[in-house]
Amino acid sequence: MNLNKTKNEKVNLDQLLGKLKKEDSNYSNLCKRMKIVYWIFIPLYTIIAFIHYFDTKELTDLIAGLLLVAAFLIFALVFGSYQKEYKNVDYSLPTLLMLKQAAERYHPFRKKSILIFLAVFLMNASFNLRSQPLFNTVESQIVFFSVFILAIIIGLVIWYFKYKPLRDNALANIAEIEGN
Repeated sequence: MNLNKTKNEKVNLDQLLGKLKKEDSNYSNLCKRMKIVYWIFIPLYTIIAFIHYFDTKELTDLIAGLLLVAAFLIFALVFGSYQKEYKNVDYSLPTLLMLKQAAERYHPFRKKSILIFLAVFLMNASFNLRSQPLFNTVESQIVFFSVFILAIIIGLVIWYFKYKPLRDNALANIAEIEGN
């Protein structure tokens, strides 16, 4: 199912709808799996945080562990929210409204994503608060933000090739319906 179009080729709405349903289902399943992973990590890392605290007697180690658990909690809640959103898409809505919602769902940067940045900030703080860090603070920041930026770049490349055509075709159909 190729969603690429030339300038004179009309976007097939039925084809787009089929692809949206497939990708919404895939994304919902991915979010469900990620949510499960984080819900497993939360109690596991809570226990690890307390065990590590009892070993070191350093309050900063306990705080670091609990910050990591808080980050995992945010990730679990965000993935749960995304799973629910993608699982419960209503394709029976009026076409224009359904297409606008699809264009919003497949936008690379969404308002909900701000919470992910909070979780990443908490993870970063957690790694730097440990009483015996693996790296010094500067090295830790360089590694952490390099990995973070690389993850964003990889995510945008995946979005560009996999989800941007969906969004572009939804926007093209919106423009056609609105007469723009």
